[in-house]
Parts: sequence; C-alpha cells; structure tokens
Amino acid sequence: MLDGSKTLVMIAFFWMTMVHGASGQNIQSPILLHERTSPTAFPVAIYRGIKVDDFRKLVISAFESARFSHTAIEKSKDGTAQYKFFYSVATGGKIQRVDVVLRVDENLDKSKRCASCFLRLTMIPDLPSLQSSSWMLQYDLSRQVFSAIDQAYASIHDLGRKSMDADFGFNYRNKWRGERNLYENSFVGIDPSSLKTMIIDAYSVAGFKLAGDTTKDSILSELTFSFPIAPDQTEGVVYKISLASQLDASNRCYPCEISEVYDPHQRLPAAGLSGMSSRLTLESRFTAARMQALEKLKSGTEHYLRPETVFTIPPKPAPLGSPRPQIQPPIVT
Repeated sequence: MLDGSKTLVMIAFFWMTMVHGASGQNIQSPILLHERTSPTAFPVAIYRGIKVDDFRKLVISAFESARFSHTAIEKSKDGTAQYKFFYSVATGGKIQRVDVVLRVDENLDKSKRCASCFLRLTMIPDLPSLQSSSWMLQYDLSRQVFSAIDQAYASIHDLGRKSMDADFGFNYRNKWRGERNLYENSFVGIDPSSLKTMIIDAYSVAGFKLAGDTTKDSILSELTFSFPIAPDQTEGVVYKISLASQLDASNRCYPCEISEVYDPHQRLPAAGLSGMSSRLTLESRFTAARMQALEKLKSGTEHYLRPETVFTIPPKPAPLGSPRPQIQPPIVT
C-alpha cells in the first residue's frame, strides 16, 4: 500500500498530466468544476399534506426570489412535473439567457394535496453546448446561476418545513463551490505576449534559463525552462509553464490561465565529480528559486487576476530526483 503523502503526489501529478496533456478541443470546461448530479437521482426532499397549488407557489416563489423567471409547468401523464425557469446571466456587457428545469414527482391524493411530492434537482438543458462556450461565459454562468439555485433550495427548505418529511430530511448539496480556475491562475485584460514576458522575467531573475517557447494549438502554449544543476553545466531540471489563452475582441486575455508543469521524479543529468556539491544543494536551491519566481510573478500580475480570484502558489509535489512511487496492483481475492 502507498502511504498518504505518496498517494497525494501521484494524484496531483496524474491531474497535471491529464489537464495539460489535453488538446484544446478536449480540455475540461469551467462549468464542470462545480457540483453536477442527475436530476432523476435520489430526491432532495419529500412533501406531504400540502395543497399542490401551495407547493407550486412555494417552489416558484423561492426561485423567483433568487432572480429566476418562471415560464411554465409541464406535467406528464405519470405525474412528473417539469418546472421551467430561466436566469439572465450578465456577461461581457450582455445578457445571456440560461434555461433551468426542476423536476418534481407530484403524487397527489383525491383532495389535490401532496401524498408524496418528490422535490428533485435542477438541470440545465443546454449544458452540452455551454461546455463549448467561452470560459468567461462559463465562469459568469457558474457564479450567478449555481449560487442562485443554491439560494432557491435554501428558501424552499426554510419556508416548506411544515410540509417536509422530517424523517427523510432535506438532501441538498450546494452547487456553487466558490471561484475556481480551470488552471492554477487566471488573468484578464493583459496582452498574452506581455504575460509571457512577465513569466520569463520572473523565472530568469530567479536563475531559470529559458529553453523554449512552444505553441501546441490555438489555445495551449508552453514555456520550457532549465534550472542549472551546477554553474558549469548546460543541462538542468526541466521545468515548464503551461499557458492556456482565450482572447477578447482586442486580443487581450479573456482569460489566460497558467500552471506549472514539471516531473519531480525526472531523471537528472549526471553531476560528475566536480558537480557533487552542487547536486547536494540542488533541492534547496530549486525550491528557493521556484518560490522567488512565483512571488515575483504574483506581485507583477495581481492587477490582472480574474475578478474574485487570488493568485495561487501550488504546493511543491516532491523532492527533485526522488524515486517515482510504485503503484501496487490491487489484490484480487
């Protein structure tokens, strides 16, 4: 079995490989960074004894108080009702309509009261197409729509306690998890070439040497650096900064996102007899230089951070040159 620290390192490295190795077409979407559950899954709550008209008013008023607009209730023969709403998302100086559907199983008695009305989760019918929309739209949508959905469910919970099945409870988990970036740090309003210059300058001052600037596709590019193992050696630790860019009409970042990408278990060049002392201090020198570069980059770019986000300095995964953890195959019994 792997110990906890090694497991975390492997998970982190696997995540970086999956994200940064993806092409622009297969890259993960920001809207998927938040809670998503099938609307037909386990119900959120069960309501009993309340008139169906009053139950509908409860649900609709909760969503309207969260700035949704109600459009219709469509009911099928099996008693399933779809409560349809839309939310007007403010994004890029425009308004984008986002439809939201809430499914409720309205099982009524003869007096049109809820024998058992199952409140379920919302769904966004246009989610597949929204995943391919601009990242800034997805960020704005996530912040506004998901937090509004959470607010609506909180209102239903508070105002519908008398009719709610207390034994079953209210099983809702917030969709909005706070601002999250697709990559580690996200910037807007800066020219991509200026951002690259800031990155190169920050790492060069810290002792890294630029080894390459590669464009992978229309979204992804990569800056490759080398951190010298010894002053007289040209080879060193391979260290990369991945840059994913989407631009506005003025060709400025909207947003541009960066992440560091390097393998702490990479095979290091031979040190030679004269370089043994430098090899012994490599880990401490690399750690200090990396932190110096990130702090300089932070101070130079904070003005351009995507609104509501902060500059993140990722944890260092493992000492340089340490053995790669061995994954033990599962034991079949």
